Amino acid sequence: MTASSHHVLVHDAAGVRTLILDRAAKANALNVEMLDVLRRAIESAPAAGIGLIVLRSASPSLFCAGGDIEEFVRSAALLQAQGQGLRELMAAMARSPAPVLAVARGKAAGAGVILLAMTDIVIASADLTLACPEIAFNMYPVMVQTALETKISGARARQLCLSGQLLKAEPARDLGLVTDVLPAEDFERLSAERLAFYIARREALVIARKARLLLEPPDCAVGRIEALEPLMHENFARPGVQETIRGYLSSMRARRSG
Repeated sequence: MTASSHHVLVHDAAGVRTLILDRAAKANALNVEMLDVLRRAIESAPAAGIGLIVLRSASPSLFCAGGDIEEFVRSAALLQAQGQGLRELMAAMARSPAPVLAVARGKAAGAGVILLAMTDIVIASADLTLACPEIAFNMYPVMVQTALETKISGARARQLCLSGQLLKAEPARDLGLVTDVLPAEDFERLSAERLAFYIARREALVIARKARLLLEPPDCAVGRIEALEPLMHENFARPGVQETIRGYLSSMRARRSG
């Protein structure tokens, strides 16, 4: 099965479902529709006989720049919808009985970091960078922190969220956020080979996933996600935050038109 909807391509073959972010003109920024398509594709996988999920980008140079800030600054309703969509997607990833793998290169920021943090395996290019830039807008990424804490310590997650520092692929591997780091120069071929390695061992990955669900019950993570989401909206409503974001968007438009 192959389907395309709202900048997300869904392709099923031999028990593997591949979800491809395909919105390069917006740096794969996740809007409400994309969040919904990703969630439904993950939730429906078991009923479709899918034993493995692969998340990747159609772009050869970026993974995902985060949530679509141009969308959510338009109205409180769209911000609420994005928050709900992100929460529900994170819950689907946390509860998925099928292992989730990611193939990533280039930039991953904000919600892009969430996607990578909540997978079981990340095959990364050496040029992958992870960033939590929300602090520059006087926002604290509580949802990103929660996702990071599914793999790393709370103290390290808070450090990344508070500093806004870039984390390159090799340090991310050392931290436990990335599984494999491959040379950028031949990444397409090398990542395809590495992905084939894992697909051939999907039975072991399923056991690893079952073990993770037993040792780290997803309801705990989902409860934390639900508890923290209101803080995201509270932060956005603080004086000056929306103005800072709109100023950033205006400067970006000016650079594009220039």
